[in-house]
Amino acid sequence: MYKSLLLISLAFLLFACNKKSESPVEEKYVASIGQEKLYEKELMQAIGPFVDATDSAKLADKYIDDWLTERVMYNEAMKLMTDTAEISKKIMQYRRQLYSHEYCNKYIYSNVNMNITEKEISDYYDKHLNEYIINTSYVKAHYMTIPPQITRYYEIFDKLRKSDLDSEQELGDYCDGPDKNVYFVKDWVELNDFLKLINFSGSLEPYELKYKNTLDYIRDSLHYLVKIDDYVVPGDLLPIELAKPQIIQIIMNKRRHDKYIQGKKELLNKYKSDGNITIVNQ
Repeated sequence: MYKSLLLISLAFLLFACNKKSESPVEEKYVASIGQEKLYEKELMQAIGPFVDATDSAKLADKYIDDWLTERVMYNEAMKLMTDTAEISKKIMQYRRQLYSHEYCNKYIYSNVNMNITEKEISDYYDKHLNEYIINTSYVKAHYMTIPPQITRYYEIFDKLRKSDLDSEQELGDYCDGPDKNVYFVKDWVELNDFLKLINFSGSLEPYELKYKNTLDYIRDSLHYLVKIDDYVVPGDLLPIELAKPQIIQIIMNKRRHDKYIQGKKELLNKYKSDGNITIVNQ
């Protein structure tokens, strides 16, 4: 649409070039409307550098289209409409909200303590256990793959059954070679996602995890030997490791809110003591 691939390539070249020019070079732009221009640098900053060429082209097209659309509609509105008291009121309201938001970020929230201890997380978790009842299953596990032609694999399977998530070094040494591989899933993962990971095509219901912690099957020219080391099922508590990111966000939001209330109170008191606020009793 806008020859985005070419533009992205040019922009990367501009960013990669560290050599200073002896005379100023006019910055290149990718779109314009009237006197306003969208420069390559702005486009690159909006897209970000960590996307492939195809995605960059799509994002560039969309950003340019949105940039032009916003300005075209604004220009047409300015031709057909005039400022009214209501529009002026909304502009002033938005201006106040914008400045208040920036003020909070720079002068109030900047003093919020960002350090959250493990004890704070566990204390919150313990006080809100009823909020962390799960309706899906999660597992931790490790598994081995071996060639299907190995028929006497019971020694290998026994080795797996007697191991656990701390046996990474031991099983890694045992599986040293092209015919055996071992994999560890030490972070909690949803049961269905884990079954996809290990190419399991059968059925494994959550209640079965209570008495069935090993799997043995052949799939896609590989023999899978699986041990489920830990699990939680619907009705259990969400493991604190999975609840941790949400709890951190909740604690941070609470700190920000408390700091906002404190800052608001101090400002109101200051303006009242300076005589800049008048409240007329009705």
